[in-house]
Amino acid sequence: MTVTWEELGWERLAEGVGRCRLPVWDCTVGLITGTGSALLVDAGSSLAEGALLRGQAEAIAGRRVRLVALTHPHFDHVFGAAAFAGATVLVAAGEGASPGAPAPGTGGGNAHGNA
Repeated sequence: MTVTWEELGWERLAEGVGRCRLPVWDCTVGLITGTGSALLVDAGSSLAEGALLRGQAEAIAGRRVRLVALTHPHFDHVFGAAAFAGATVLVAAGEGASPGAPAPGTGGGNAHGNA
């Protein structure tokens, strides 16, 4: 069964590209679909939200989401990534540390530059 972006509450921006505004938190999730893969940008604020996004994204794309890109380490963008078992998760350079952990190569501070 083929579904449209709009049927699932997503906005189609271009062929194979769309976005979804998540309720409660100020977070937008993106989806880019190609001939052999699908990339989700940000994954929502919880396992349940991530699972919902995965189901919607895979219904729209007609294939598994194999790549998840996380833009920054705020909970409303990353906690849903747990719903994407088997997917490759990409993070922006310098954003891989968890809050409170020393930033790579600094000897102290955290991913937000706080000591």
